[in-house]
Amino acid sequence: MLALTWICAVLGAIVAYIISLAGAMSTVPQLHWQDALVAVPLPVVAAGLAGWRLLHPVFPTPATAQRPWISATLALGLAFFTLLFMAECYFDQPGGPM
Repeated sequence: MLALTWICAVLGAIVAYIISLAGAMSTVPQLHWQDALVAVPLPVVAAGLAGWRLLHPVFPTPATAQRPWISATLALGLAFFTLLFMAECYFDQPGGPM
């Protein structure tokens, strides 16, 4: 489940970056809310999975007893900063939010 969290967090960050680049292009002068919402589901799923992992830890086995909360917290942070990045791209555009 932690691997799925990382996959969603990284893919969400990549999609958010691509959406922000599309909003900054001269052919697409404004980032509409419908376009910005495309980048939201993956970080939300990653944050949910990381939060679930942090709140409901699995009983550690000798192979997984090496601090899984660190990687879950990092994935949660990446998902949070991705959502913050998308909000900044949407609300800080020159024409204002659309």
